[in-house]
Amino acid sequence: MCGIAGFLGPWKESLAIAMASAEAHRGPDGSDTWVDPDYPAVLSHVRLSIIDLSDDASQPMKTSDGRFIIVFNGEIYNYLSLKEELTASGEVFRTKSDTEVLLKLFAREGADCLSRLRGIFAFAVWDAKKCELFLARDHIGVKPLYYSQLKNGFLFASELKALTLCPELPRDINPVAVSDHLSFIWTGGTDTMLKSVKKMRPGTTLTVSATAVKRARYYQAPLHGSEVNLSLNALDLRDLLDEVVSEQMIADVEVGVLLSGGLDSSAVLSSMVRGSDPINITAFCAYESGGGSSADNFGNDRKYALEVAKSMGINIVEVPTETDIIGKLPDMVWSLDEPTADFAGLQTLALASAAKDNGIKVLLSGVGGDDLFTGYGRHTAALLYAIFGRIDFGYRFCKLISKISPRSSVIGRRVARLVTLLSRPESQMLAESMGWSDITEWEKKELFSKSFRKSFRRDSLPEAFLRSLDATNGLHPVERLLDLEINGFLPDHNLNYTDKMAMQAGVEIRVPLCDPRIVSFSSRLPLSQLINLRTTKRIFRNSQRGQIPSSIIRRSKQGLGVPVRSWLSGPARPMLEELTSSTVIKNRGFFDEVAVKNLRDNFLSGANDAAMVLFPMMAIELWCRGLKEAPIHSD
Repeated sequence: MCGIAGFLGPWKESLAIAMASAEAHRGPDGSDTWVDPDYPAVLSHVRLSIIDLSDDASQPMKTSDGRFIIVFNGEIYNYLSLKEELTASGEVFRTKSDTEVLLKLFAREGADCLSRLRGIFAFAVWDAKKCELFLARDHIGVKPLYYSQLKNGFLFASELKALTLCPELPRDINPVAVSDHLSFIWTGGTDTMLKSVKKMRPGTTLTVSATAVKRARYYQAPLHGSEVNLSLNALDLRDLLDEVVSEQMIADVEVGVLLSGGLDSSAVLSSMVRGSDPINITAFCAYESGGGSSADNFGNDRKYALEVAKSMGINIVEVPTETDIIGKLPDMVWSLDEPTADFAGLQTLALASAAKDNGIKVLLSGVGGDDLFTGYGRHTAALLYAIFGRIDFGYRFCKLISKISPRSSVIGRRVARLVTLLSRPESQMLAESMGWSDITEWEKKELFSKSFRKSFRRDSLPEAFLRSLDATNGLHPVERLLDLEINGFLPDHNLNYTDKMAMQAGVEIRVPLCDPRIVSFSSRLPLSQLINLRTTKRIFRNSQRGQIPSSIIRRSKQGLGVPVRSWLSGPARPMLEELTSSTVIKNRGFFDEVAVKNLRDNFLSGANDAAMVLFPMMAIELWCRGLKEAPIHSD
């Protein structure tokens, strides 16, 4: 697990070195830069040593003939079998690294090798003969990769902040991203907060030459229900998870696990225990003992995690996360490369830092289980939507109920949100269900300043959503929502903060449930194996019966982070009032100062539930301040 950066263009080597330095947290074990002597191509790399810890495995790495040079971030889990195959065909290896296997495989097969890789990766290969740069991102989007195509060259990096060092990079804010973050706290598609910077999509490649940038897709997550297999069962799923986890435990360093005490992380741990000695496994659990308001939904992870750890005989480290979150918020927002208004990022950082302090560089995580197996409340809402669609008066009834539902508690807030969603046209319902607030799209539109509204269209859904909804037209609402998860929420939110914040501590997080084989398995299940009106993640829960405590199997989904509502109305109120003050709002120009003041005042008086609109506004302002303070490289 590492950081990569580089460019094709007129810039000096020192820029690439500075870009790598900006990502030094991703690779604290070494760094190096390679320059093509005959072409303006430069590759940089910072290294976190996981497989083959020797200097021989350092990057950039080149083939013996010097034609191909690679910088690689990630892990190839099936590298040993690929290496055996290559050795049988005459290849000679000088290292024990997966990087060399990937390099030699690419030299033989080019982009076709991607279909044979099992792993998480973002890599760049320079072809000195063709004078072409090839970039690839893994199937599901676990590892990030950003790029900028400028008039005088092309730049890429693992993190957006490395690109902002380039003096020629325009820093104009992308209005689409601002709007998306206000509605969903993440941006879908290729958009980022800067117009000049794009993010590669999962399962895609770029081939860059002096004359063109060619985009291609080598993997597309299958649509749910497109190839149903009625013979798949819970035991099949457990066996597959065991296989994937065993494969992902390969490393020349100790491998630990993130344990929330929820179903997903407990299932991953259960597979680890079945494949190795429990005494060698250390789990890390976050806890936050402070209470929230009745409108916040945070459970006692510590209690459940301790129960799981005891049942499996593993070591567990309890990690308090009651840190100075107000002081850490600006750094978190900038570190994420997006103004993500989710404190789960800070918890991830705390857990990764604890792992590093305990000498552990690699952690397995349960990220992805909710996205693939229907773990969120919106999946139940989509199921109810399909049922209400069969009732003539259903939508009118929901509109009436939504006006009188209480919003002062978790249950009341959920009921109000549910009936509001059920009253929407289907595409609008699916899109709004991805949001984090019950403020309507019309109300959000009124928050933007008149001048800012002109810079983007807000009379339709985000482009990334439209592509997914077009592809799933005619499918069950739950199946359509699952496509939005796997192509949007998972890579652009969950996996983004998981990678960025863990790598701030120099720790690699692997995500077995995001393996394409498990993605394929979930897509082939009949919907009834996933969800009904009583239970979500049905087959997943059944796969763990007899393996983890029954209390964990029955446990419902709960939030991760801090109680935002009570936080904003309590200790963070001064920060809220400063970041959304009329002066700040007017000077930034994105929002209408009167509309924002009214929204904030109504929230503080308890008249609305606008916490997850105000918090993204705060994050957007903090990100813009981070951008202003970000250095520009000069020789």
